[in-house]
Amino acid sequence: KVTDSNGPLFSDCLERFVSVAKKLPCADLYDVVEGYITISMECADVFKLLEGEKHSENELMLIFQSLEMILLRTASDLSHFSMVGTTIVKKITSSYMKLLQSSLHSENHRFVRVCLCLLSSMVSQGADMAREVFSHFYFGKDLSGLARRRDKMGRPDVRMAYIQFALSFLISGDSSTISQVLDMKDFLPDILSTGLKEDRISVINLILSTLQTKVIWNKSISKTQKVRFFSPVVLAHFASLYKWNGITVENPEEDGKMVVRELVHKFLVDLCCSRKYGISFYDPSFGTAGRAGNIVLLQFLVGLKQATEDELVADLVVSVLKANPDMLSRYFKESQYSFAPRAKSVWQENITLLKKIYEAQPEVSKAFRTCEFVPLPRLLAMVMVTSLPPVCNKAFFTQGLSVDNTVVKHATLSLVSFILRRALKNIEHCLDQSVWRSSEFYTPAMMEDLVQLYREALSKILPDVNSIVWNWQSLMKKKAEDEVKKGKKEGSDEPEVILLKALILKVLCLYQKVVPHLISQSPFDFSKLLKGVVTDRGMTEQVPPVLQHQVLQLALELPASKFSWFRVQDVSDTEKATSETSVFYLLLKMFVSSDKSHLKNATRMLILKVLKDSSVFEYTWHELDLWLTHLDHIPSAQQETVVHFLERVLVRLMSNPYTYTDKAASLVQDAAHLQANPTGQEGDAASIPISHIDDVLDMVDVILDSSEGDMDQLAPSVSDDLILQTFPFSALVPAALEARNSLQATNKAEKGVVAQYLAAVLSDVLHCQRDPLPLCLALQHYDNELQSLQPTVALDPAVVDFHRYYSHWIPLQSKDELDSFRQRTEEALSTLQMTDFPVAIKQVLLYLKTSVDNFSTVSSLSGSSNYNCFPAFIAVALTVLRSIFTHPTLESWFLALELGTLPNHNLDPIRLKRMWSQLSKGTLALLQCSAPTLRELGSLELITGYLQAIQQAVLKELSQSQRKKGQQESWALKGLLALHEYMDVSCLREVASAMLLLPLERLVLDRAEGTELSVYGRAVLQVLSEGMSGCDRAPPLSQSQLRGLSSLLTSQPGGAAEDFLLQILQAEPACAVLLPADMFLHCLRGKSRSTAMAIGAIMLQNCPTHRLQFQLWCLEPSGLEEMASSVDYFLPLLNAYLGTTSLEDPAGAKGGQPQKPLKIFTPGCVASIGKSLTSCSQTLLDMPVLSSFSMPLCFHRWQLVDPIIDKLSESPEQLDLWRKAVLRAAFHWLNIAFRSNRPQESAFVEEEEAMLQRLQGLMSCSIVEALVSLLLTLVQMCPSVCHVNHFLVLLGAYGLFSFYPFFYVFTVCVFTSISVCLFLLWGPAAVEHHKARKSLGSSLWQQPSGEDLLALLNPGMMLNTMAHFPQQRRLTPQEDKELLYTDEGVQDLGTLYDPCFLLPLFSVMLKPESVVNCYKFVSSHALGVTVAALSSYDPKVRAAAYHVLGSFYHHLEAARFKEKRQLLYLMVTVRNGIRQENLRFPFLLTTYIGKVAQQMLRPEEHMYLVMNKFLLAHQYLDLKRVPGFFRLFFSSDTEHKTEREWILAMLKEGMMDRHCYKLCDQQGIFQVLMGFCTSPLCEESTQAQILEVLHQAAHNSKAAHELIKFHGLLSWILQAIERRCLDSRLLCGALDLVHRLWFTVLGQKNQPSKCSSVESTKCLPLPLISEFLCVKYIFLCNNLFRSGVKSQQLSRFLQTLDLVLSHRRRVLSFCHQAGWTTVREQALSCKSALKLLHFWGILSHNGPLLATLQGLLGRHKVKELLGKCRSLKYECGRKFKGRAKGHFQRGRPRKKEHPEEPAGEGDGEKHNGPILRDCEPLLRSIITHTETTPEGTDPESNALAFQTIQLLLKWTLRSLASGTGDVYSGLSPFLQWIQTSVLPYQVAVKAILADEAVKQDLLRLYHQTCKYQIPGRVPAQIETLQFFTTVMVHLLEAQGIPDGPLHKTVLNTCFSSVEDDESKKAGLLLLSLYIQELWSGADEPVLFLTHVRLMDGVRQKGPKKQNAACAATAMCKAIAAAVGSVD
Repeated sequence: KVTDSNGPLFSDCLERFVSVAKKLPCADLYDVVEGYITISMECADVFKLLEGEKHSENELMLIFQSLEMILLRTASDLSHFSMVGTTIVKKITSSYMKLLQSSLHSENHRFVRVCLCLLSSMVSQGADMAREVFSHFYFGKDLSGLARRRDKMGRPDVRMAYIQFALSFLISGDSSTISQVLDMKDFLPDILSTGLKEDRISVINLILSTLQTKVIWNKSISKTQKVRFFSPVVLAHFASLYKWNGITVENPEEDGKMVVRELVHKFLVDLCCSRKYGISFYDPSFGTAGRAGNIVLLQFLVGLKQATEDELVADLVVSVLKANPDMLSRYFKESQYSFAPRAKSVWQENITLLKKIYEAQPEVSKAFRTCEFVPLPRLLAMVMVTSLPPVCNKAFFTQGLSVDNTVVKHATLSLVSFILRRALKNIEHCLDQSVWRSSEFYTPAMMEDLVQLYREALSKILPDVNSIVWNWQSLMKKKAEDEVKKGKKEGSDEPEVILLKALILKVLCLYQKVVPHLISQSPFDFSKLLKGVVTDRGMTEQVPPVLQHQVLQLALELPASKFSWFRVQDVSDTEKATSETSVFYLLLKMFVSSDKSHLKNATRMLILKVLKDSSVFEYTWHELDLWLTHLDHIPSAQQETVVHFLERVLVRLMSNPYTYTDKAASLVQDAAHLQANPTGQEGDAASIPISHIDDVLDMVDVILDSSEGDMDQLAPSVSDDLILQTFPFSALVPAALEARNSLQATNKAEKGVVAQYLAAVLSDVLHCQRDPLPLCLALQHYDNELQSLQPTVALDPAVVDFHRYYSHWIPLQSKDELDSFRQRTEEALSTLQMTDFPVAIKQVLLYLKTSVDNFSTVSSLSGSSNYNCFPAFIAVALTVLRSIFTHPTLESWFLALELGTLPNHNLDPIRLKRMWSQLSKGTLALLQCSAPTLRELGSLELITGYLQAIQQAVLKELSQSQRKKGQQESWALKGLLALHEYMDVSCLREVASAMLLLPLERLVLDRAEGTELSVYGRAVLQVLSEGMSGCDRAPPLSQSQLRGLSSLLTSQPGGAAEDFLLQILQAEPACAVLLPADMFLHCLRGKSRSTAMAIGAIMLQNCPTHRLQFQLWCLEPSGLEEMASSVDYFLPLLNAYLGTTSLEDPAGAKGGQPQKPLKIFTPGCVASIGKSLTSCSQTLLDMPVLSSFSMPLCFHRWQLVDPIIDKLSESPEQLDLWRKAVLRAAFHWLNIAFRSNRPQESAFVEEEEAMLQRLQGLMSCSIVEALVSLLLTLVQMCPSVCHVNHFLVLLGAYGLFSFYPFFYVFTVCVFTSISVCLFLLWGPAAVEHHKARKSLGSSLWQQPSGEDLLALLNPGMMLNTMAHFPQQRRLTPQEDKELLYTDEGVQDLGTLYDPCFLLPLFSVMLKPESVVNCYKFVSSHALGVTVAALSSYDPKVRAAAYHVLGSFYHHLEAARFKEKRQLLYLMVTVRNGIRQENLRFPFLLTTYIGKVAQQMLRPEEHMYLVMNKFLLAHQYLDLKRVPGFFRLFFSSDTEHKTEREWILAMLKEGMMDRHCYKLCDQQGIFQVLMGFCTSPLCEESTQAQILEVLHQAAHNSKAAHELIKFHGLLSWILQAIERRCLDSRLLCGALDLVHRLWFTVLGQKNQPSKCSSVESTKCLPLPLISEFLCVKYIFLCNNLFRSGVKSQQLSRFLQTLDLVLSHRRRVLSFCHQAGWTTVREQALSCKSALKLLHFWGILSHNGPLLATLQGLLGRHKVKELLGKCRSLKYECGRKFKGRAKGHFQRGRPRKKEHPEEPAGEGDGEKHNGPILRDCEPLLRSIITHTETTPEGTDPESNALAFQTIQLLLKWTLRSLASGTGDVYSGLSPFLQWIQTSVLPYQVAVKAILADEAVKQDLLRLYHQTCKYQIPGRVPAQIETLQFFTTVMVHLLEAQGIPDGPLHKTVLNTCFSSVEDDESKKAGLLLLSLYIQELWSGADEPVLFLTHVRLMDGVRQKGPKKQNAACAATAMCKAIAAAVGSVD
């Protein structure tokens, strides 16, 4: 030990200690630090050296360095000695802090650095020591000088040490310490402001990384505090690092600058752009609401002057503005950048920055993702924020375009182009109807309005079209002037000019897309733009392709009317002498001269567009493509001639179109007359088609006049066939032929080229004709005219050849034979290109039609090649399928003979049959080959007509009764078998059903060697197995169809038919009662097939007849032996059977011995099952086989338990269920075993012992609660039994929130001799503490401090405990009360801490000798929970809370922290308000005190000053008033909104009980809230808060009654919701409020009373019920559909409405029983029910339901509901357009703002499925209250009522049959509704019986009801089943069931003559077999009679007991006797 600090030994020892310690830890050196602190835990020797006189700086340096070395090690690898470090820090802070702090002012830089390093090491000891150093260190202004003491050479200096000291608080401190460091204005900011950009890279990296990880990414630091610290000045200091010029050692200077720039860039981007961690706030209004917003970021960005010079700075600006678009407008207004257009580089840089900023914004504005409705004008303003820079206006663009500088103009136009492109994206998004159909707030119609507003707004800022065109003309003029000066022509432009021209054209294209009205308003002739791009010589080589492409795109986009296409273009004088050309001529030249494919295609599209828009080619524009194709194929030398010719023809046609259209129509009319009267006879009888255009237009006018404006009736009249018949060719054909004839004879070459061109084009036109006669007549007419004009001149060979060719289609002309057609066709096909195939196929089809028409002229059928030409036609037609299958010849002749739809012909029967056979065969082969390809291409609709023809032909064939035997397949049947996989499933169902209804002799043929399936039998099996195997749901089949299928299965067992039947039974188990009895025997014989067993299992489960048959089969020895030998196959059957035996089967036989099949579980069988458990384990697990375990003398069956347990080891849930089931079976077994008095054998005893051991193992479960209760009793009786280890175990298991009785043990320990210090920790922390204490010993381990205990408390759970304090919690248990605490007001007690543990814990923590961190006690909400305990109803809890508060007050007086005085004054104010001992506080005031205490820790917030002003103005807290309510609610401060939100939030959180309500009511607070809520000054956020306060108050019964009675709350709500202008959030709040009021007011009054007297029944008054009902109806009628109500609110609405209606019905029933006069019951109307159903369809996305509703309302023209269906959400948005009036109207609808950007649309409904499923039973129940009685005699209203009944019934049936919710509970009201609203009206009954879906659902539901059994509810079951049976019998008789003796006997025996419950139940179930069989269409109840005969043959064994089985047997015998007598 060195105690003398003056000798040389002192310095040497410390220097050596420090030098060695700096090298540690090292394996080769002795750890002097660890050795020293092991010897001296408190380092007393080192501290002793500091005592005495003043020491030199060198001595102090050694001492400080020694302590630093020790602290650095205890904070790192020697952390287990952390207590040593804590001791050193506390010693220094308490005794030597002044010495250490004074040393910082030394001039010795090294000494100051050592002192700072020591301080840093002290802080590094942990959060507690950081807080300790921070509280003892004085942060004066003189410290800022340390930040300026730097070493210019880059060596470690004072500044670096000071920075490390400052950052150590951030690294080691907790959130509170970090917050306090950040709040110091002269600490960290001084470091950043004193030359940050001169620091080393390592220092900068340390600062940035520390701030990022400890401040930015620290969730405990509020965003407000971050914004306050990272001020614009601080951010500017960080931004200065972009120009870093510090010292670098590791890297070269340039690399160092790059590293620093990247570091600060990432830091600033993370800080300024992240909404989760940074200082960025999300503004959902995008800055349009006028909020302050991100003012810090705005000031920072405005201060960045180098954004246009530095790329990283520019990227920062772009990133920040992208994350915060609300700053865009203000940034450009406040920035110093000038955007006035001028030819300066600075302006170009500014524009570049502007474009970068806006290009980074999303293309489609995020304003469309709003989570609330925004009015369209404000939505448009939000969209414009990110799509239109604020500096861009009309003056800006006009000035930019007027500057005589190409670069400036290009920049200006590029900005215009960007704005238009961004606007186009937004417009396309708005017009995308798929997006807005599913939108919650907007409709497509509203988006169209928004687009119109958008376009109008853009037109106000965009430059005029004329100014843009003027720039183009000026460029062209300048080019012409330059060419004149240089003496050149067509010189190439400069690249800048070319780009500018292209941009002008592109901008004009965008104008047309975005603001088309500006283009239409411009008088400019855009055809002038072609000048300079193309001339009469075609495309000029000097013009770049980009200009050519852009000018073509512009012409394509603009309307054709903006171009003078056929006006004569300006040409030179020499050209005028030869000819005059139009602009269209330039287009044709562009087309033929272009050598680039994309330009040629664009020119082709433009030509087609121009001609099509002229309306001359409206129906024949496809023909134009042929003219252009052949024009392109002409050699270049001849193109000029044809182009001139075609241009002249088109100009002439466009100038006088009607002349040529009339000629074309006249030719078509002539052809029609010639076809109708080929020989001059029968002209009057022939039907002449309408051919003339005028006739067609007249016909359209007539249709329009007669249809009264209904355009839907016009569609069938003007079909494609009529168009093809009316307009077979265009008017261009006669115009071209006329121009050809007018060519001069002198120019033979020109005539020859034109003739060849026309022959080629018209050949293709001819080939594309359906009927070639009109075109051939036109050709013949003009050819004759040509010959008459030039009789002496020989015709061109092309004309002659073409004339000879088309003459084949003119009547009475010679025709060539087609013998060599196939060979010539195949040769021609080999040379065709792909684009020529469509025309070639049309040509082949034309030949096909001609051959069919001329088939009667074939001389002979035998050996004729003409007869074999059809397969050739079919083979050629395989190339193009679309043209083939739409041709009328194939469609009309396919299967025409079988369908009886032969077209008109003149063939004899032999020729007809042969031609039809060949066509059908070929077409069928073509269909079979083409169908796979069409399916792959998704174009099966092309052959839909053929598939339907096959279906109809097969159905017609099946209906023909003369075909007794099916031995030969017809063409229809062949088509079905070949193409059934491509047919629709519904069509296959119809065909298969028809086949199954055939007699058995037509399905199965008798042969000598046995039976054989006929062609129909094989066909139906193939269709069922292949065609319908992939359908989701099997079709419902009638009994006859099922019997037909059963017959097929019994004849041909196995295969796909069994799979199909299994599919049917799985989908419709009720079909089991329709299958014949021999089908079940077939399943028993099919034991080798799993499908047969599965079918048999379903039959057993769903039909008592089959169960009876199975029992009888098991009684036979052969059956039992067969089942025992193949037990693996019979397990599914046993599973199903044992499952049914657990339920009583009254329709079964008592003598059937249900336990007989269990005899198969022999010891050998059980052993084999145990060995093969892997294959059959799942079946065993599903089996209720445990019923067999409970039988005595069956111990071997227990051998299955262990293998099953092993198998279930991987599934804990199933294992638990299995154990419980085995446990029940074991108890049952023991009960049976010990009740028997038989003598016990030894073997039997051993088995019993094994069973008891197994039972003991199964009973080993958790009994913690029982053990704790037992231990509590022991401790209370004898405290001496307490031992430390006992309580450690309990505390280790205690979670402090379970509300188990652990706290009682703790309480006992407090008042006994056991040391309470052992029990301060709990849970895992207590276990770890105990382990460490045992391992390290008590000398090295201290007791946990108060801060350690507070750190274990979860702040969130503490807050939740404050908000939901358990006021009924007792500190000590009451006698005869359960120890486990429950609270109905709290849903999950696991989210609360137990105050009975916390209060004693706080009491121990706050002992006078303890050191308590009072700041931590308040910030951890411990003070708030203690104050909340003052509202407890238990005096002991309040006394404990007062004790804790008193102890805390004494500690607070001695504490040292900044907020101490405020908290002390708060406690004094509260104390002065207490006027009696152990006073109970209202919970509202405890909430207020807790919130104020927390507010005192946040001085940066506005409410801090408000609360302090209030407290300083009052000496005591008035406990009979809400503190400061009126001052805060009606505040006139600038932050009045914040104050009002604070007080309303406090009222909501504190409104716990009736005392809180009374406190507020005495002050008139509720009148104030309700009055202000209706004021125009009230914002919607405040309205929502007021509704929440009222909702919280409505939880109390007294408050709810008084609010309704004295404050008129229901009337207030009614008046509010009647307004159309209601936000969805407010509507949901109002719905929740009404929901809460009803359930609070109702209380226990809806519970059924034990006393049946009317006087004892507790009900609500009828006026109050009517008032609630009125409010609900107003919700339903006015607002529920127009606002965005979610499924959760819908659930509450339906629940409340259902209960109101049910309670009203109950009250009226009691009133009627008492004889009181009441008003007529106001049930739910049909329209209200339809509204509810419609809204349900929207939320559940039920498209079929919505379509049905729309059709119903449309048919009956219910405008009220139809308008709501069509514009449901449109009105929701429109309501905000008008001026706000009334309640809930002011402001804008908005939701709670989230710190993060709202997610995309559609995310809000992800978890609505379970809620909607819970709503479905409620909606069903409400529908049963619907009043559907027709009123008046209006047939239209009656039809609407009946169809509404049918729709409601259909939906409810489908819902009940699907099994959603508790079906059985809602069945009885539904049946009553049917009886009162449906059955009395014959029209409704007929409509129901005509709907197969309704009948199927009724049968399914009836079957489920017969099976459904609930223990303990037998009387209710019988009553419901009887009610259902009555309804079914009524409907069955309405179908026309024969009222014969069998029917009467069955009804009398099973239904009418029974009285007791057992007989009634047996009769109803027996009758259900009869009803289900007849309901399915059976002529005779075969299965029912089979069941009766089987029951009649059963012999009863044993003594007869009166039960359901006996009653069923007696009934069957009676029915059998009656049937026998009738027979």
